[in-house]
Amino acid sequence: MAPKIDKKELEEPDKLQLFFLYVREFAEKNRISIFLITGVAVLSMLLAGGWYLYHLNYETSAGKVYAQIQESTMKAGPSSGDATAVKGYKELIDQYPRSEVAVTAYYKLGNLYLRLHQTDAAITAYENFLKKSPQDSDLVPLAYNGLGFCFEIKKDFKKALEYYENAMKTSTGSLFEALNYGSIARVYEAMNNYVKSVEYYRKALEKTTEPLMTLYLKRKISLLG
Repeated sequence: MAPKIDKKELEEPDKLQLFFLYVREFAEKNRISIFLITGVAVLSMLLAGGWYLYHLNYETSAGKVYAQIQESTMKAGPSSGDATAVKGYKELIDQYPRSEVAVTAYYKLGNLYLRLHQTDAAITAYENFLKKSPQDSDLVPLAYNGLGFCFEIKKDFKKALEYYENAMKTSTGSLFEALNYGSIARVYEAMNNYVKSVEYYRKALEKTTEPLMTLYLKRKISLLG
């Protein structure tokens, strides 16, 4: 038997029907505003999607150029490989300055310039890398170490120590403690501060597990201590 509907319920307007009526009236009164808001939302989504695709294509293209540089450097061989790499990385940075691989290219250039005995160019490259690189990159302490070595070459030992100590303070500096302690020790040795030099050579020895490095550090401690 069907439930009995009383007269009051029959006389009351349908609530769902009223809701849709209110919605329609609101839409008609605010039609222009709704169109504008909808248009802005759609445009924002299109722009976001377009930017994502552009950025993806940009990084992919830069990555291909980076890979080509590696291949060209290997084909060039030891005699002209460094010059080929320098030219390639500079062109990559010019073509794709905002790419992730361009940041890495600055670090690579620093290493290459050091190997080519172009100390000032190496300093500029490392500094550019540090300006653009995320601070949690594993390469950050290595770049600071490279800068320290550049100033060590220039006999600016105070500046060299500053950069080696900065390398230790980075979030990933603990990955290269033996390297950085050894570098600091070497600077103190050059400054004839043998007490500090031995102190840091001992710290480097505690952090290294490489047999050749262990022998080298023990010899240094023996000679200076």
